[in-house]
Amino acid sequence: MDIGENLVGAYMRQVRGCHTVAYNTFLPWGQGEIDVIGVALADGDARPRVYLAEVATHLDGLNYGSYGKSASKIQTKLAAARRYAGKIYPQADATIEVWAPIVPSGLVTKLKDCGGALIANDDFTARVRELIERARKTTKLSGDDAFRMLQLLTHLRGAEDLRLK
Repeated sequence: MDIGENLVGAYMRQVRGCHTVAYNTFLPWGQGEIDVIGVALADGDARPRVYLAEVATHLDGLNYGSYGKSASKIQTKLAAARRYAGKIYPQADATIEVWAPIVPSGLVTKLKDCGGALIANDDFTARVRELIERARKTTKLSGDDAFRMLQLLTHLRGAEDLRLK
């Protein structure tokens, strides 16, 4: 499993309170997959929430060729996630997202109207910081490997230069 996908899944479980997190869910109607799906039960009479995320942890910047090709590919993936949410979770409030740590500003502009929320650059970093703060406050196992790594790094002793700040 991709560590970036596991990080997004940990965010869904630890921060959003998703009780179910699934990775690399194949589409029932053809080729393709959804990287991370999180489901959170709603309180009271509210509809459940489902989060569907495309995760692209390209450390040299999100890029599938040109900005136009990259935007088109992301839009296609998000359209598939939207279709999946409508068929599989018709009673849920669905949030469709793209998570990427590094997206060039020109591509950010092209993705503004991509049909999903873009969690990139500073927003991505802020979400990871939220996870770090939660990891710092607990030692309980969660089943999220990326979260466990953050717990380990924030609980180190005698190696202050390695601890996440």
